[in-house]
Amino acid sequence: MKIVYLGAISTSIVLVLGMVMILPPFLQPEPKQQLLLSFSISDNGQLPDWCNQLSSLLFENKIKAAVFISGEIANEFPQCVTSFSNDIDIGSQAFHYLPITKISAYSLQLDEIQKGKNTIDEIGNLDTKLFKAPYGETDENIYSLLSHSNILADFSYKDQYNKFHEDQFIWFKIKSYESSEYRNSLAPVISDIESRGNQIPIVINFDENISIEEINEILLDLKSKNFEFVNASDLVGYELTQRNEWSREST
Repeated sequence: MKIVYLGAISTSIVLVLGMVMILPPFLQPEPKQQLLLSFSISDNGQLPDWCNQLSSLLFENKIKAAVFISGEIANEFPQCVTSFSNDIDIGSQAFHYLPITKISAYSLQLDEIQKGKNTIDEIGNLDTKLFKAPYGETDENIYSLLSHSNILADFSYKDQYNKFHEDQFIWFKIKSYESSEYRNSLAPVISDIESRGNQIPIVINFDENISIEEINEILLDLKSKNFEFVNASDLVGYELTQRNEWSREST
């Protein structure tokens, strides 16, 4: 009797699992739109307060994101590296926030990128493998420079990110928006995102000229939608900010 009973339970489980697997797409949960908030930090006279407030805002709202900073600014304001929780990826933007393309010699370009990464790593006790070129300006040397700097992901472009895979950088499509262009209302961005049907990841770019109050309002709008907040590591598929010691707990 017990064998028959257990057999019936097993059969029911198999039937239920089979029905779930063959459910038509319109009955399955709709995947959330992946959304990366990307913050580029340079000095506008509000540091490090802006970094500390942004860190608290993201932490309290359990928001993943990516923060990019130059080595020079990290030296001057180490809190802009150390204050962020484990859910926030930290990326480098070379040492000086100047276009790499304006540096003529390859060796000097390499030194600029490596010095930026090494400075951030030392300040934060990190191994960051994430990069974004100052002003988004790159040239034909970029992937050689990054691979020689042990950087595995590049978010310099508005329409793609690039990750190192099987000895080469390969690109993946994204759609990015500049928050500075929608300071009065994020409604056009949200409408455009929703019309795309979760096809590709979305990136919204910020800098410290956007006030914490404005960022808070934007977060309130975004959290009311069907978005999944991700960091750069989530998109790429492997850890881009390795923390050796970290005192603040993950969100």
